[in-house]
Amino acid sequence: MPEAFESRLHELVEQRRALIERLLAAPSGLDWCRAHTEIADAGMRLVAEEVERRHPTMPPYCVVATGGYGRNELAPYSDVDIAIVPLDESHPDFDAGVRTMYRLLVQAFQTALGIEVGYAYRLVGDVPGLDPRSRTGLLDARFVAGHREPYELLMEAFWDSLPVGEFVLEKILERRRMFEKHHDTPLVVEPHLKEGAGGLRCWHCSNWLDMAVGGRPSRPTRGYDRVLKERNLLHAVAGKKLDLLTRTRQAELADLLLRDPFDALAEVVLATRELHLEYQAALERLHETRFPLAEGVVASRGEVRFFGATGLSRAAVGIGVATKLGLRVLSLEAPPMTGVDGSEAVYALTAGEPVLRNLDRCGILTMLLPELTRCRALIPRDTMHTYTVFEHTLRLVRLLDGLTPGTFLGNVKEGVQNDAALYLAALLHDVGKFDPGAVHEEFGAEIARAVCQRWDLGEELTENVVWLVRHHLEMTKVVRIRDVMNPFTAKEFAEIVGTQERLDALTLLTWADIRAVSEEAWSPVLETFLRELYDRTTALLQEEAPIEPSADPFRRRLMRDLKRQEVPEEDVQRFLDAMPPIYLMSVPIETVKVHFGMTKKATEGESTVDLSTHAQLAGNELTVCTPDRRGLLSEILGTVYAYDLRVHSIRAGTTKSSPPVAIDTFHISFNDRPVPDATARHFVQTLRQVLSGGTTVEEALRKHGKDPDRAQRLYSYRYTEGDPGVLELQTPRGRGMAYRFSRLITQSGWDIVAARVGQWAGRGAAAFYIVRSDGSPVPRTEVEVVFRGRV
Repeated sequence: MPEAFESRLHELVEQRRALIERLLAAPSGLDWCRAHTEIADAGMRLVAEEVERRHPTMPPYCVVATGGYGRNELAPYSDVDIAIVPLDESHPDFDAGVRTMYRLLVQAFQTALGIEVGYAYRLVGDVPGLDPRSRTGLLDARFVAGHREPYELLMEAFWDSLPVGEFVLEKILERRRMFEKHHDTPLVVEPHLKEGAGGLRCWHCSNWLDMAVGGRPSRPTRGYDRVLKERNLLHAVAGKKLDLLTRTRQAELADLLLRDPFDALAEVVLATRELHLEYQAALERLHETRFPLAEGVVASRGEVRFFGATGLSRAAVGIGVATKLGLRVLSLEAPPMTGVDGSEAVYALTAGEPVLRNLDRCGILTMLLPELTRCRALIPRDTMHTYTVFEHTLRLVRLLDGLTPGTFLGNVKEGVQNDAALYLAALLHDVGKFDPGAVHEEFGAEIARAVCQRWDLGEELTENVVWLVRHHLEMTKVVRIRDVMNPFTAKEFAEIVGTQERLDALTLLTWADIRAVSEEAWSPVLETFLRELYDRTTALLQEEAPIEPSADPFRRRLMRDLKRQEVPEEDVQRFLDAMPPIYLMSVPIETVKVHFGMTKKATEGESTVDLSTHAQLAGNELTVCTPDRRGLLSEILGTVYAYDLRVHSIRAGTTKSSPPVAIDTFHISFNDRPVPDATARHFVQTLRQVLSGGTTVEEALRKHGKDPDRAQRLYSYRYTEGDPGVLELQTPRGRGMAYRFSRLITQSGWDIVAARVGQWAGRGAAAFYIVRSDGSPVPRTEVEVVFRGRV
């Protein structure tokens, strides 16, 4: 290393050391930063001169200061950010020169001066594709060393390609994120001097906004200098980059400068308030000036105007930016437009409900996605719906927009890597209803594929959108009318979704779709079952649970737990052997322990009827453990029907002991809330009488004005063979369906091991898990014989 280089570098090190000592003795803000920046500039020029000496044939390039270094605001331990810009990167000597520069920068700044260097390699031709953060740094760019021509070409390309509207929006959103992370008011006792509300970044951002829309940056104020001075001192005392002025650091600075810490903090707070007010004023100025939002779309005094020719998707982007900036979008039809860039269309259509409504207000949504807007007045055939298909869709998007981390669904949404498929599927999920003769999810999937191909979206995004539209009712069916506690249900569902990404998106779409139907459509029951299905399916997809469910692990755990309670091993083994495998795999272990005690009483002839409130399900859990007999389940359901209680789910189990004992568990409610105490007492009393033979279920029904012999209408049925088989039914809405079909199933010689009762597409729906009375599977032919002529 040449002595001249080493000598000059040593001088700079001493100058910086003396400058920091001067700061501690006589605190200063911007003046000190400028002096510190001059030292960094001298170091940069020293490195550039040495590179030129070693590589005399290196083509022209320049070193550009960016960010705080570019603003001449280099705090004691701020990073020195630079961009190296070549005029001709293809020159054979350029690469070697850059490598030398990198080594010298490390030696001069990081090793000698103790300052971190952040550098970027910028080509003039790459400027149009820069991200907002890189563009921000170039807003404060300043020529430091090398040749001026590359610098001038760089800045010309920067201003020619600046997407003003999108850049302005990103800066505002960035401020919001930082306010949320740190503090959203300057009136705090531990201010973040850079990123918090009223921090230096508020001042910077106000200037960036003004410059982006064609204004001039403001001159630093006393308040700005005061905050900068405090930050300089904080760096110097901490010996590192630090921007959070904690109480401990406040005390250190006060002791150093012999000042009252409360008075000093009050000064800082007033200074940060001044910076925050300046930022707010910059936001207000955006509503008073004229600037481009996108090609052909401008903001003018707070309103959106179409100006000149533009592409359809570019105009949609402009409306999206305008909406997020809070500009007014008038109900004026946009001029006819064509030309859609897929990525731009996706950006606009997935930007949230307010953007969609503004796109609709000015007619762009109809030009962009006529498949959706033609459903504006389309009335759903399902009587549960409150809104037209179009309004339902936009409200669904509103619900997705409102999800925030910290809740089950909010966390699921946060984990979605790319929500484009979710939002596009949300917009297209019901467009198939436009043809009342089609199966809307199938027709909708065809439309979704056509839209994605029209916009030339990628294959992966297209397939995910199409899949979500085609299967958007799948999860709803499961949580409404299938037994989610049955491990085979999650296994089947995991095979349908295939990936965690699709499971996450479908879970969110399912929740929002049901919630957007009406205020009453969503319930704690559905929420509980949705989460249960999600968790069980996730465990399978992530291989945390066995693919083929088995009762053996449950048997072993129950054996261990019950033996710890000093229950005789032979009693435990007898109980486990008597229970069907599906019971052991589906019922929570703590519940099984309770049932163990109940079965002992039942074998001695003592029946148990337990009705407890289940807060999570907004209802009650009814457990009946009694000696089994034919028609028992029908009798229990008939008593439930007599009191106008709603059945949500049934889990029926019968021991293989002699005599057999029934352990039936029901989730019931009274108008989707827990059964009132008085009703509960009368209900339990009547049920016990039915079980003991003191009365019959028919008498109980007639006493409460119900016809026990009333026929049950049936719209459709579907049977899936298995062990157990799944019998799915659709009927008119109304209570009593579970009772009447359980009676029919019993009369057919089948046993019910579980059931779900709910609503589907405005109809009553149920799924009964059935086996023959000897435990063998029910063949399809038997089901067809029983239901022939009933539909």
